[in-house]
Amino acid sequence: MFEIIKPGINYQFMSNRRKAFVISSVLVGLSILILVANLFIPGRGTMLNYGLDFLGGTQIQLEFDKQVAPADLRAALEKIGYKDASVSSMGEKGYQVAMRSFSSISDDQRAAIEKSFRGKYKSDLFRIRFSAAGDHIKVRFYSPVKLDEFAPLFAALNLKARLPKAELTPEAVDYLTRVGKGETPEWLKPHPAELDYAKSLEVSPERNEYTIMLESVSEKIEDGLFKQLGVKTSVLSVESRGPQVGRRLRVQGILSLLYALGFILLYIVLRFDLKFAPGAIVALVHDVLITVGIFALFWREFSLPILAALLTIVGYSLNDTIVVYDRIRENILKLRSHSLPKVVNTSINETLSRTILTSATTFFTVAAIFVVADGVLRDFALAMGIGIIVGTYSSIFVASPMVLFVDSTFGRYFTPDNRQESEPMEEDEEEDESGEDESGDGESEDERPEEELSEEELKEREVKKAKRMRRKGRGGRGGKRKG
Repeated sequence: MFEIIKPGINYQFMSNRRKAFVISSVLVGLSILILVANLFIPGRGTMLNYGLDFLGGTQIQLEFDKQVAPADLRAALEKIGYKDASVSSMGEKGYQVAMRSFSSISDDQRAAIEKSFRGKYKSDLFRIRFSAAGDHIKVRFYSPVKLDEFAPLFAALNLKARLPKAELTPEAVDYLTRVGKGETPEWLKPHPAELDYAKSLEVSPERNEYTIMLESVSEKIEDGLFKQLGVKTSVLSVESRGPQVGRRLRVQGILSLLYALGFILLYIVLRFDLKFAPGAIVALVHDVLITVGIFALFWREFSLPILAALLTIVGYSLNDTIVVYDRIRENILKLRSHSLPKVVNTSINETLSRTILTSATTFFTVAAIFVVADGVLRDFALAMGIGIIVGTYSSIFVASPMVLFVDSTFGRYFTPDNRQESEPMEEDEEEDESGEDESGDGESEDERPEEELSEEELKEREVKKAKRMRRKGRGGRGGKRKG
């Protein structure tokens, strides 16, 4: 089996846990600081550069009959009125345009339309409603009105509008026909026969409500680009999302992360022990915050695919942490005579080869996607790459040291583990059987000078020395155990 790390290696990870704690604290603190600072930086104003998924807007795929430079396309969109549009290439003649504009008309145009109707019809106007996308208007009156009167109002505002197509009722047609013949028929309705419209999709006679169609965003862009660039533009697809939907998705995204962390906490408690759970949760929060902080620093777009990447990072990092935790739990039973810091350090070294191989292969795959892909997929690969690096680091230097911290701080609240159930003499006998103390003069086989040993190894050497002295006082290895 191929192994990058040779068996028996013993890197002192736990000796550097305080340095790692400082590094992690600085990175997490900087991430939070960047998120807060973005609120006050001109041109940003929000913690993250939320995409259309969370803020609402329109995403359009365009195709031209000949090649158009991205700079020319951006300039044409600005002249049409979409200054916040972002452009990304799709093939040789295609582009994807994303913009925060969700409605085809501005707030000023809405106010001008309403003012025009109220100025003309005054108290006869009941209400006017605009669609969220701004592509149609519903106007309701107290009594029927002539539909051809709407056209001058929109022409004065320089807006294109398609007026309702209305037909008269059979009674109105019959009445007008008889009047044209010189007859004097009786008309009992309170409005003129010329306004007695039949019910249709655009006309509601019982409510006196009429639907007026305006230019949609795609139609406005298609016509505007043809005038500005002189090339034929085809709209392949249009995706729009309102701001209320985006706000709801943003809240649901945050809740999904919180639910994931909550269920992970429950799983760790049931799968291992309560003292393992805080370390896993702290490591996952650590990974997510640093990844989000990097996106906030470089003002990369934060969209639903990036949220999916964060949830994937949580799962990936948790898997790596579970592998280390499982080895720690095994070694707690196997290495009963060792201190918990050394057990944790040994477990990390034993799983180090697997951790590096898994992380490297996954990272190279994500890196290939980042190099080849573009747009949202590239941002997804970027988030995953950051998460793999930070998640591998946190499994070793965050989750594992947290086990030591919880055990040393709150150890009295947990059930004693199997390391503490054996009697001192049993540990001595296990050491004798394992060959760790085979020298006849009672000296340890580890003859390294003290300056080369870590703090944990020095403590362990002192413990072994005390055991040898106690064993000699009982008459050496042949001494009898009490009871």
